[in-house]
Amino acid sequence: MKVEIEVIHRDIIKPSSPTPPHLQHYQLSFLDQINPPVFMPIILFYPNDADSCLDNVQKSANLKNSLSECLTKFYPLAGRVVNNNFVDCSDVGVPYVEARAHCQLSEVVADLVPKELNKFLPCELDDVRDLPALVLVTFFECGGVAVAVNISHKVADAMSLFTFVNGWAATARGETDVPPPEFKAAEFFPAHGHHWV
Repeated sequence: MKVEIEVIHRDIIKPSSPTPPHLQHYQLSFLDQINPPVFMPIILFYPNDADSCLDNVQKSANLKNSLSECLTKFYPLAGRVVNNNFVDCSDVGVPYVEARAHCQLSEVVADLVPKELNKFLPCELDDVRDLPALVLVTFFECGGVAVAVNISHKVADAMSLFTFVNGWAATARGETDVPPPEFKAAEFFPAHGHHWV
């Protein structure tokens, strides 16, 4: 099935609290530096919840607010990669795009075509940028939603991607005991020229 998607809104989501000065320089590890400059994607499809009284505007507000809250713990994702060396964690924000799919969610999942699924991603996977993360939220005619996240392999591995998505989902559900991630890769795999302290 050929999918038509129309971008309806673009935004930048910043952390709800500023990143403390001592955390604003996140050193990439040796492994991060040699990773290819590609994005790791995940697309989550949510059918319309008949018991929910939230419309798309309310769903959008919840996703944006919870993302902003979650970024305070995952602060490198709201920064920018500098010279393949470190992440400047100065809360520039995560590009957040909303789109409308001119079809039903059931039509997409019934006929999963990889080329068409790529339309639900925020960018091409090899679109080299200084952005650690991007988000695309797509609303379907039926009320269903697709939430896609691309995270740079320079900043995170697959486990980190899942930890972030789980943390964001928990925050969106109103959970308050979301454990913070640990950013220690550079301690275990120091970048060239950096030594153990």
